Amino acid sequence: MRLPWVLRDPSLRVVLSLSALAGLISGLVVPFISLIARDRGASYALIGLMASGFLISQAVLQFPAGALSDRIGRAVPIAAGLVVEGLATAAFAFTTTPELFVLFRLAQGIGLALIYPSARALIVDLTPPERRGQAFAAWWAALNGGWLLGPALGGLLAGLIGKAPLFVIGGLGEVALGAVVVATIGQLSAGRPRPHPAGERVPYRALLAAPLVAAFVLAIGFEVPVGIFTGIWSVYLADLGASEFELGISFTAFSLANLLFLPLGGRLADRTPRWRRLLVLSLALGAVVVCYAIPSVPAILVLGALEGMVIALLSPSVDAYLAAVSDPRVQGRVQGAYTTAGMAGAATGALFSSVLYEAGRPVPFVAAGTALLVLTSVAIGMIRGVERAGGPTLRQAAPAGAVAADPVDPSSGSDAVGLHELQ
Repeated sequence: MRLPWVLRDPSLRVVLSLSALAGLISGLVVPFISLIARDRGASYALIGLMASGFLISQAVLQFPAGALSDRIGRAVPIAAGLVVEGLATAAFAFTTTPELFVLFRLAQGIGLALIYPSARALIVDLTPPERRGQAFAAWWAALNGGWLLGPALGGLLAGLIGKAPLFVIGGLGEVALGAVVVATIGQLSAGRPRPHPAGERVPYRALLAAPLVAAFVLAIGFEVPVGIFTGIWSVYLADLGASEFELGISFTAFSLANLLFLPLGGRLADRTPRWRRLLVLSLALGAVVVCYAIPSVPAILVLGALEGMVIALLSPSVDAYLAAVSDPRVQGRVQGAYTTAGMAGAATGALFSSVLYEAGRPVPFVAAGTALLVLTSVAIGMIRGVERAGGPTLRQAAPAGAVAADPVDPSSGSDAVGLHELQ
């Protein structure tokens, strides 16, 4: 049986394998970050500050980290980020001072800021334009394949050995993975042309082009709920009486549904126009976020699976749109700006998460859903205008190290010529 094209390229196979391991290792501890802090005396306000620090550090650093990767390559920022995040994760096990949890969460955010835009730009580097929706779907599937096992395994291990040893295991695992990245992705990148050739300069004002601004607004809308969830999710489920295993399953239900529907999301992502699909799925996602206010653990687990399905259908289309309207010479910079916009939305949500939660358990979810619906409606209106207008041709560059894509069937609706020519 012939493998899917995303698995036929050795470079892409390595990236997807490392992403799955990263999802597994980080997923072990994510459900318990707020809980270990609360168990050791952190107030709701301090937990909210932890979440805000985590997201603000990403919002500040992801853009310069992405721009740096355009100049020095993708491997070093990814490896350094894993080491920083791993050391901060392990440190959670050894402190009983609540205020230090804010510092460690800030350091985790710095690590992720180094990793995320570089990893996204690496996917673009390795894949042809007409297949990037499928490539991003495969990448998300690899991450969520790890997340499918990580939180559930973490829930079981936390019951057996306690939360503190779990943080040590997760942190050391990330440090070890950083070394693997240097030995693999660094070697894959050796001898390839840098994405930003010497002598070529793209002005920063190019990031204010309407097609990119639309993507940035979309990112803010999607990430406001993520910030609120980061601040209160574990506490909310614990207050509803969920066990540690059910807390882990809440993450796994999302990841399993997401994993199952990502192949379909990838196939849809390279079809244009995208704005109708983005609109329908964004409305569905907003409804799910509001419904999390239902005070029932079984209902929340079902909603988590629905959210995973919707995001699986939605995210590859957003990623493919962003890659399509980006200058290939500065993918790291564009990906950094996009993730910075998202983190700004998430940091805002996290900052107000504890205040909203203290006002009433349903309040954060209604606020998050409303913000998502308003902002994504504005962004999708802009994307609709971009798709209808066509726009000037964007300079194209062959992906460094991608396999030749399968021939595109014109009747399939794949965007072989369409949006990847927009600026």
